[in-house]
Amino acid sequence: MKVKYAMQYLKTANVHLVKDMGMIPYKLHKNYDFDSSVITYENGDYPYLTQEVKGLKLKFVNKIFKSFTLDGALHLLRYGKNIDILQIFHITLSTAAYVYAFKLKNKKGKIYLKLDSSHKLIERIAELNSFQMKLLKSLLNKINLMSIEQEILYKELINIFPEYKSKLIIIPNGVDFQYVDQIGVNYDYSSKENVILTSARIGAEEKNTPMLLEAFAKVNNINKSNWRLILAGPVEEGFNTYLEDYFRKYPYLKNRIEVKGNITDRKKLYEEYKRAKIFCLTSDFESFGISLVEAAAYGDIIISTDVGIARELVGPGSGVLVSPGDTEALSKALEEYMLKEDLSKESEKLYELCVEKFNWDKIISKLYENLINL
Repeated sequence: MKVKYAMQYLKTANVHLVKDMGMIPYKLHKNYDFDSSVITYENGDYPYLTQEVKGLKLKFVNKIFKSFTLDGALHLLRYGKNIDILQIFHITLSTAAYVYAFKLKNKKGKIYLKLDSSHKLIERIAELNSFQMKLLKSLLNKINLMSIEQEILYKELINIFPEYKSKLIIIPNGVDFQYVDQIGVNYDYSSKENVILTSARIGAEEKNTPMLLEAFAKVNNINKSNWRLILAGPVEEGFNTYLEDYFRKYPYLKNRIEVKGNITDRKKLYEEYKRAKIFCLTSDFESFGISLVEAAAYGDIIISTDVGIARELVGPGSGVLVSPGDTEALSKALEEYMLKEDLSKESEKLYELCVEKFNWDKIISKLYENLINL
């Protein structure tokens, strides 16, 4: 019989189907014939179901209480007996409710907790008092498998919870190279242009887009260069006012900067990664930063604040990490790589690293081996 695998995350929208929320159950279905489903509220249309994650099922939760915690737990009380492995996210009140509801309904069922966290998780755990720690361990004892995305966080968690080492693994997020082959937008350094790309929620406070724009403006002789800056992603309300002021201050950059807005067509987004030479992320905070891995999949030199997975991608010659908010350091890093005549070796090195460490098929193979041994 097929393994019945369900990922429960009630905020799942179409865009999440090509992130870890959808890709893990989808790849387990496609590569290992799991009967995979996503449990969620109905959050708009899901066009990715027909192409990107074909075969993945959606199961919608009724908004009885209009509460992620209560509605999710009630769904598991009703249907948990039909699930062999339940995947959930984060350590929250909802997580606890899901765990206890599922185990109450299905004592033989297994739970996989994807922590999907940053250093903030470590900080929060360190602040717990003895009673809170006891409650947390009571919850974790009911979990069959846990994963964290970053190597450094894995080591820190093992130091805190050595007793859980046997059920904590590293499972990063990745890129579906099968899909990349399918759409025909493969890495090719010869197609690259003098483009700096960012892909984020443009103007969101934590993404710190002004840091990138100011750093770009401060690059020596930027008005005489042929480099362009492309901003891809939904533009936050009110950010256009900032852009108007910015272009009044730097009118010569109007033809150097292009705001693409939200690119929902993944092929078109990947084409932007393919032609860019540099990818820049200026977030003050990231739990993982999937755009960094997508950029690496196209050999884009990573120049980023030291957030999320950036530290595992950037090595000698393959980019620069700067402190969040350090505009001057970012400007110098951009200028350093913009002045290099040939970035092909660094680009190819980053691409090969991504294929080796962040290929969804390899990641899911490791996860599968752990799941079938639960």
